[in-house]
Amino acid sequence: MKRLLLIIACCVFAAGLSAAPAGAADKAAVVNELTALQKQMLEMQKQMETLEGQLETSKQNAAAAQQQAQQASQAVDQKMAEVSGKFKTLDDLAKKFKDLKISGAIRTRWWEGNHEQNSFDVYEIQFCMRYDVSENISGQFEMRWHPSGNMSGRAEYANYSNWGGDTTQVENAFAEFRNLNIGPVEGKLLVGKLRNQALGIVPNHNDDGRVTADNGLFHDSMDAARITGLQYLTKWQDFRWNFAVFNGYALQGDSSRFGSKPAGIRQLRYSQMDLDDNHQKAYSTALWYVPSTDSLKGLKVAYSYFHQKLSDNDLAAFNSIMGRNAGMDGNFWGNPTKSRSDIRTGPSLTYDRGPFALKTEYFMGTVADVDMNWWYVTLGYKIKELRTEFWLRYSQANYDQKTIRDIKASGAWDKAQWTPCIVYHLHPMADLYFEYYFNDVDEPSNAHKLTNNYGFVELIVKY
Repeated sequence: MKRLLLIIACCVFAAGLSAAPAGAADKAAVVNELTALQKQMLEMQKQMETLEGQLETSKQNAAAAQQQAQQASQAVDQKMAEVSGKFKTLDDLAKKFKDLKISGAIRTRWWEGNHEQNSFDVYEIQFCMRYDVSENISGQFEMRWHPSGNMSGRAEYANYSNWGGDTTQVENAFAEFRNLNIGPVEGKLLVGKLRNQALGIVPNHNDDGRVTADNGLFHDSMDAARITGLQYLTKWQDFRWNFAVFNGYALQGDSSRFGSKPAGIRQLRYSQMDLDDNHQKAYSTALWYVPSTDSLKGLKVAYSYFHQKLSDNDLAAFNSIMGRNAGMDGNFWGNPTKSRSDIRTGPSLTYDRGPFALKTEYFMGTVADVDMNWWYVTLGYKIKELRTEFWLRYSQANYDQKTIRDIKASGAWDKAQWTPCIVYHLHPMADLYFEYYFNDVDEPSNAHKLTNNYGFVELIVKY
């Protein structure tokens, strides 16, 4: 169409020129002008053809770009859908496991004792998993691994073994049921294996427990072992009354040692057992008073009672530890007991306010036919600015050798222990312990005096 208009314009212009009178020279000039104009018109025609080609190409490019944009938009939508699906899966997993908590600690030590080689030791690796199934139900499992185990098979390990016990140990495995209330009394049921919450101060090494990283004389003698059974914990106003029915504690037998392990001094102590070897079950109860008034804040007072029946293995261990068997430690005839009763009862008190802390317990009882008492006092001073705590504990275990004079072995000797302890908090998740155990025994006059002190520096890193 454009080319047609150009041709018509040229013809009209030429016709106008031919109609005007002119000479031969003028005609030649007009012809030249027409020729030049024709060339210009042809060039313009070419340029317009070129522009038309470029316009068509632009249209094609625009169509291709629009198609690519549509494809990119579809790809983005698809990726967004995939990402959204993955995030939904992650959200579903997060919702499902949001109440799963994993924690633990790594404990490393440098250890030395009067009858042990000094040694660096990866003492214990702890792994704990707790899952809150619902608002009222939780489960907890804790495994402890002692890498050095008790490797006493080789001569170089003869005077050193890990005090943590077996190479692998189930510390906790229990279910917790909350809101089992009786009227205004709050109730909680624990089923499985864990520390006894119904007997004095629970011997965990923390501010509420024994403070030191190791148990020491009192808790080894009284309640260091975990229990497997049922525990019902109650709370009413300022009172806490806890009950426990469980497999009985086991006396350690020939593996019992006091202080530095190879010292040769025996101790009447409990061991950790998942099962007992008779049909009798132990039970204990503890009534705590925790005043909420400001004037008594930080004070906790309790009274506890424990009873179990000793098994055949317990009696054999008891007679051996106390020297009641014939021929032991100068006891020619022997006087092994057959009494199976094990009763312990006494008060506990803690006071923790400001920089000062006090913990003390006194238990008395009768194991088989021997009257005994165990007690300790722990004093603490905390310097918050220095992130440092200073503790000093004195404890005793006393056995009645006057009424029954033929308990002669070292297990029957009265024992005492001083334990200074410094705790430095490197970080909220890392603590450094400095502990030393000065042990004393009231051995007979004709017995060879043995020193059996020990100590260690321990780093605890939590996660």
